[in-house]
Amino acid sequence: MRSQLFTVALALAPHVLATAWPGWLPDIDSLVVRQDATTTAASTAQETGATSATDDSTADNTATTATATGNQPQTTNLNTGGITSAATRTGTGTGTATGTSNSTTHRTYNAQDGAGGVAMITPATTDGTTLYRIDNTVPITWVWNYTSLQGTPSAIDVMISCSTVSATWTLTQNMTFEPTATFTWDSNAFQESNIASPLVVEQYTLLIIDSDSSVSATAEAGYLAPYSGFRFGMYTSRPYADLGEWKCATCNAAPGDLDRTALGFAVTMSIITVMSFTWYVTGFAALI
Repeated sequence: MRSQLFTVALALAPHVLATAWPGWLPDIDSLVVRQDATTTAASTAQETGATSATDDSTADNTATTATATGNQPQTTNLNTGGITSAATRTGTGTGTATGTSNSTTHRTYNAQDGAGGVAMITPATTDGTTLYRIDNTVPITWVWNYTSLQGTPSAIDVMISCSTVSATWTLTQNMTFEPTATFTWDSNAFQESNIASPLVVEQYTLLIIDSDSSVSATAEAGYLAPYSGFRFGMYTSRPYADLGEWKCATCNAAPGDLDRTALGFAVTMSIITVMSFTWYVTGFAALI
């Protein structure tokens, strides 16, 4: 019953409102706007198109992200209709590197030419055995030049070795190559700074080699062969001692029994020899 009364009221409502609406108020149609089906449909279509454009834009962005590792095509923003990206990204780089190599080619010389060597200038080979004081305050100077050298060494290493203690000391490395080389060595400063392996009183060998080679390298035609042709001695000075207090450990003023026996034997043999020679020449009478 209530639902029927509600239906009848709705049916009579427009008529009652139109009849009871005062004449001095604006037309009721200008205040109460009815829903326009056309406008609603257009609005719905516009919203649907915007939503579709948003979905398309999202899908396009997803596709662009998925193809980021390859070639990236142009992307059109469906909301504005403009091109938002026109860049093309190249994928994995390929190609061949070009250029000129700076590596030095090892040249081969005629084996009959022989290997390069070293000729000492200072000290001269005619000076005999050379001795240097280890604790000398005056530096040692060596001068040499090269012979039969065709391939120029990149640099020179200078070392000394002592076979008695089986040790090798490096004096300098990568010394600039010069046709006539001069090397100065402060042995005193070297000894003070080289506490772990000090120099000893012994005979040494000077080693001159190519920095790219080694002491035990095989000599090669045209190139510097390891040089070990100069030998020298090194010693340390001793404190001063007064001559009156100095004693020779290997000397003795009084001759020993062995020395007296040897002297007596030599004198006796000399006398016998003289007498025998005289008797043989002049006869026995001449001896009387």
